[in-house]
Amino acid sequence: MSTEIIYGRHPVFEALSAGQRSFKKILIARKYEGDIVDKIIDLARKKNIPVQFEDSKKLVGYSSNHQGVVAFVSPKEYWQFDRLVKLVEKKENSVVCILDEIEDPQNLGSILRSAVCFSVDAVLIQSRMSAGISTGTAKASAGAIEHIPLVKVVNIVQAIESLKKIGFWIYGADMQGEVISQKEIKGKIAVVIGSEGTGLRHLTKEKCDFLVKIPIDKKISSLNAAMSASIIFYEINRQKNA
Repeated sequence: MSTEIIYGRHPVFEALSAGQRSFKKILIARKYEGDIVDKIIDLARKKNIPVQFEDSKKLVGYSSNHQGVVAFVSPKEYWQFDRLVKLVEKKENSVVCILDEIEDPQNLGSILRSAVCFSVDAVLIQSRMSAGISTGTAKASAGAIEHIPLVKVVNIVQAIESLKKIGFWIYGADMQGEVISQKEIKGKIAVVIGSEGTGLRHLTKEKCDFLVKIPIDKKISSLNAAMSASIIFYEINRQKNA
C-alpha cells in the first residue's frame, strides 16, 4: 500500500472519522495539549491503529506545522467523472464546483472546506495546471477534503458539456458578470472558478451559460479564488434554502 502523510489535529481527526483511508500509524507528540488529540488517540485505538508517542522534534521532520499529530495513511483517491455523473444526474438542486487551473494548494484546500460547509456535492479539477491532493491541501482544508469527492478530468470544457447534457446550468465567476445576489439561481448548478491570476480561460468562459460577480470596493481589483468561491457557495446555498 502506498503511503501519504497528513498532519495537524483536524486533518487527522477528520480522516479517522470519515473512515475512507487506511491508517498505518499515528505519531503523537509526548507533550501534547487539547481534547481533540485525546479523541484522535481514543478513535485510533478503537480502530486498532498503532499510536506512537514521539518527541516533538521528530515530528518537525515531517512538518513544522504538525500540531503534535502526524499520520501515515493511504492516499485519498480521485473520483472518475462517470462516478460523479451517477451521483448528481438524478439529484435535484445538485451543486458542483469546477476549478479552472487553480494552482495553489492553499486555495484548493480552502475551497474544499467552503464547499463542504455550503453543501457542494463535488469539486472538479483538471489533471494539468492544477493543484491536487497533497498534505498542504489537506491541512488547508482542515480535514474537509475527507468529506467531499474530488474529481479529476483531462478536459474541463468537455466536462462542462457533459454536465449540460444532464441538466446543469453553468455559472462562471467573472467580474464582467451580473451581481450574483441579483441573479436567480435554481436547478442543477455548476460553478466555475478561474485561476488566481487570470481568471477563467476564454474557452471556458464561452461555455458558461451565465457569468456572475461579487460586488466589491473599487479600491481592490478582485478577491482571491478561495474567498470568491466561499461567497458564491454561500449565495447559492442561501437561495436554494430560501
